[in-house]
Amino acid sequence: MTSVENKCLSFVKKHFAVITYCVLTLIILGLYIQTGMHFDLSSPPLTDFNSYIKPWWNQIVSEGGFRSLAHPIGDYASSYQTLMAWMTTWGLTCQGAVKLVGGITNFVLAFAVAAFTYKVKSEKKLSSFALPFLVTLILPSVFIESMIWGQCDPLYALFMFISFYLIYIDKWGWGFFVYGISLSFKLEPIFFLPFIIMLYVLEHKHSILNLGWTLLGFYLPNIVGLLHGRPFMSPFKALVGQTQEYKFLSMHAINFPQLFMTNGNGEEIEYGMVSTLLIVMTICILAFVLLFLLKEKYDIRSNFVQLLTWCIWTCYFFLPAMHERYDFMVGLLLMVLTCLNIRYLPLFVGVITLNMIIYTNSFFNTISNFQPYAWLMFILYMFMTYIVIKHPEKYGIIKK
Repeated sequence: MTSVENKCLSFVKKHFAVITYCVLTLIILGLYIQTGMHFDLSSPPLTDFNSYIKPWWNQIVSEGGFRSLAHPIGDYASSYQTLMAWMTTWGLTCQGAVKLVGGITNFVLAFAVAAFTYKVKSEKKLSSFALPFLVTLILPSVFIESMIWGQCDPLYALFMFISFYLIYIDKWGWGFFVYGISLSFKLEPIFFLPFIIMLYVLEHKHSILNLGWTLLGFYLPNIVGLLHGRPFMSPFKALVGQTQEYKFLSMHAINFPQLFMTNGNGEEIEYGMVSTLLIVMTICILAFVLLFLLKEKYDIRSNFVQLLTWCIWTCYFFLPAMHERYDFMVGLLLMVLTCLNIRYLPLFVGVITLNMIIYTNSFFNTISNFQPYAWLMFILYMFMTYIVIKHPEKYGIIKK
């Protein structure tokens, strides 16, 4: 063996883990590029791209890009319309721009997820960052949302994880500011609010007035729309409007209402009365658990991620009018928990498997009865509830 070969082999042995993670990242990057170049977003039998995103894009282009911000296009807040108006100036097609934003967002999201996981994990190793980074990129929900559906769920999730990180390190003002940015794109971040209340009550550490920064963060991405003449309350009206758009108990989500439904969305059940009951039930469950944790003097700092995951999962599982995509954060947080403690692997695998089944149905509409899948999700959710209430130490993520 020559001296050059010996040096090269020694370098590879010394940095084998780094080289492996870099190679895997390049392979995943290649997958994203391949999908971006060759997959047609309009090709699946059922796609929001054809029904919503592309028509919005065409209308924005026809009305002069940023000038279209004078009135709503689509049912999202002006922050998303502002982003699309900016994208129309890049000289790309609608598909090209959506895929580019989706791919970049996924990689930044993966970095944020990995940084949050690394911060929480007691043992600081390269794998503590690299594994959640790589797994996030290949999660079916993350990849399909942006590169197959062209949705913006990874975008709001990115700001959510930055908010988690900042609040975890006690930067409440900045955390709530970033939380407001997340809310400006989608309504799903509202699922984080119960955890904020629990953290405030259990920890007695920060002023609730820090929530005022959420308002500033919420309006910042909407400011271009306001400058073009939108009413000041229009961002709020857009979010409220989304809650009134679909009068279904469940929009193909695998959650509690599906346990008692036969057609996947609850058209045969009176929406008004039952939806109110589900909202009250969700509030009562969250309140009961909070009272229990207060009595038990729950160490929320050591169980930050567990309780966070449970709160978001509870909102998704019990609230009405949930879309199948609304458990996006649940899958990501279970992945984080699995990287922190391998005992969470069955929960993570179970939820991701159900996600793959329901996402396939979203493409091809193959499922007529959601009840079996809803019962499986119910078992997984109850297992997570059992962990949070009865065995937080056994499934702990922080070594004391």
